[in-house]
Amino acid sequence: MSTTTHMTILGMIFLLLAASCRSAAAFSLFLDDPCTVTDFPALCRGTIKGQKNVNAATDVAIAELMKRTRHARDIAKKELKVLDGCVSTCLSNFNSAFDNLDKALKNIKEGDRFSLNINLSAALTDYDTCSETMKGTPGNNAIYKSAGVLYKMADNCLALSTLFN
Repeated sequence: MSTTTHMTILGMIFLLLAASCRSAAAFSLFLDDPCTVTDFPALCRGTIKGQKNVNAATDVAIAELMKRTRHARDIAKKELKVLDGCVSTCLSNFNSAFDNLDKALKNIKEGDRFSLNINLSAALTDYDTCSETMKGTPGNNAIYKSAGVLYKMADNCLALSTLFN
């Protein structure tokens, strides 16, 4: 083998070792605080309540999101009597998000990362659609605010799921 070939192989080995060390250091951060990968870490930390295990943290975050989605759905049902079109869209989206989150919990139990990502992405879209629909409605809009928080929580769940093993 030529010197150039040896240098190329050594260079590739060096890059692979450097990448594995860097990811090992980054991974140790995740072990201490899985919320470091999220866009809304303070909200995440309040949601996962000190969980260090990534799988457990993801499970707890999804369960809390389901609880809050149920609450937002109840608010939407009450508002449906006052406002119709936009609220019915949100009510439908909250129902869809809840179903997607229920599937996501099953995906965790089955160890299905691919489907977990799909179901969390679908829930994220449901909350975003509700927010966009409610954006122009007049007054102090509890549904719009709820959808915004739910969107952030779903975004955090999706980020946590990237660490799921």
